[in-house]
Amino acid sequence: MRYEKITVDTSIGPVGAVIGGVDLSHELSEQVIQEIHHAWLQHHVVFFRNQPLSPQQQADFSACFGELDVYPFMQPVDGHPNVIPIIKEASAKLNFGGAWHTDTSYKQLPPKATVLYALEVPEKGGDTLFADATFAYESLSMGLRACLEGLTGIYSAKMVHGIDGGYNQVAAKKGLGKAYGGSAEFAELEVEHPLIRTHAETGRKSIYCSKPHTHRIKGWTREESLALFGFLTQHLTQQTFVTRFKWAPGSLAMWDNRCVFHHALNDYQGKRRHMNRVIVKGEKPV
Repeated sequence: MRYEKITVDTSIGPVGAVIGGVDLSHELSEQVIQEIHHAWLQHHVVFFRNQPLSPQQQADFSACFGELDVYPFMQPVDGHPNVIPIIKEASAKLNFGGAWHTDTSYKQLPPKATVLYALEVPEKGGDTLFADATFAYESLSMGLRACLEGLTGIYSAKMVHGIDGGYNQVAAKKGLGKAYGGSAEFAELEVEHPLIRTHAETGRKSIYCSKPHTHRIKGWTREESLALFGFLTQHLTQQTFVTRFKWAPGSLAMWDNRCVFHHALNDYQGKRRHMNRVIVKGEKPV
């Protein structure tokens, strides 16, 4: 596509592009939406700078790309059921999203897009890493790809939000109760998705399993499965596949959960970070 309404700068790193020439606080024309969508599909994650957005404006922009979804484990912003505040207070030690993963892959219909907006960030630290799971998959040997494509994963929120999950363990020790809310029953559910998913719009294949959200491979033990998950995570997070994004107030990132992993760095102890997040409904992975 020839971009006529926006600029697309791919110099930020191996995956992603910075889009300019657009004010997301205003209603966007169909052509602008199409150009952003094309850049997003091509580069997997798109970044915007200096965007003064209210929760409603962030939700309105996100809705240009599909039906908005709700997140089951956190309370939304007042009056905006699809906008989730992600806040790490200066006194907190644990951060949200601090491991390589794709968002809520434990749902039957995981989100296709995540739209994250920065309200308050530390001067140093708090960056997010993004990894191209498509390029990483395509760089594997043909033999390993053939093996992986025949495997089904058992996905669940239990490792993070379950009774013995990481967040609940920390919350219990601090006497915080269910720090992230949500349904205990839902957190323990398991769903099946392929380890390698085919993108519904581009047809390209990507690594999809992650340690936080994939409990095991169907027919394997968890211990056996973790060995493969570890190898794939190490592979896809090599420098050649990863872009590091430095946030500033007013920055917005929209990434494609079908082909991108991300990791929020927890390197700003004693500082506050406040983001708002919206997710866009996706389709069942195949």
